[in-house]
Amino acid sequence: MIIFTVVLFGGVLSTIVMLALGRGPVEVAVPNVVNVPCEQAQQTMEAAGLRLDVSREVFNPEVGEGNIITTRPAAGKLTRQGRKVFALVSMGSEEAVVPKVVGHNMHSAQQRLSEARLTVGTVVYKADSNPRDHVLQQTPVADSTVSRNHQVHLVLSGGPDFGRQQLAGGRTLVFRTARLVVPQGEPLQRIMIKVVSTERKFEKVFYSRVHRPSDEVVADFYAPENARLQVLVDNEISLNQKI
Repeated sequence: MIIFTVVLFGGVLSTIVMLALGRGPVEVAVPNVVNVPCEQAQQTMEAAGLRLDVSREVFNPEVGEGNIITTRPAAGKLTRQGRKVFALVSMGSEEAVVPKVVGHNMHSAQQRLSEARLTVGTVVYKADSNPRDHVLQQTPVADSTVSRNHQVHLVLSGGPDFGRQQLAGGRTLVFRTARLVVPQGEPLQRIMIKVVSTERKFEKVFYSRVHRPSDEVVADFYAPENARLQVLVDNEISLNQKI
């Protein structure tokens, strides 16, 4: 008990001496760095003799990405010089607006989507008069609002000769992909995809299955030039298109 009293007295005496000499802990007011970029806020804190520590990052549509939302202690509060000030930093809005990439080449489309915080999804090529890698279609369409990092699916031009193969004897085959959505109607419908050509006496079924309405059907096929693609729903022709 005697030893404890002596040590305590010594500690109090030391504090009194330090205060008398002006060497006690210095308190400073926390600067207001709300809505300030993180790097600038760090410099402001250092100038005040404090250290900025990013405790969390959260989505916040009202505060720009990388800016401070709040601090702890809050702005104006007194704290000891040299201590940490914990900051909540904004990651910006959780939503993103899809930019228009139709008409751009693939490299430009990727860059625009990345800047919008979006990613490239599936990429499909098709024969087209535009140069290869020219964006023909995008899903979702431009100006749609989606969540950040949402995938944007692209249809690109493979050039006018995409999917064409020259055979011996001057015969040419084209290779394509058919995509369709089963129409509303009977609960179960047989979808058939075939290619017919009267010139080449060619007829081949590439797909035949039973589906429900709204199902998506994707089928690869090949055909001689000037053939026709036919889609039949329950043996009735719903599409008869020149390839």
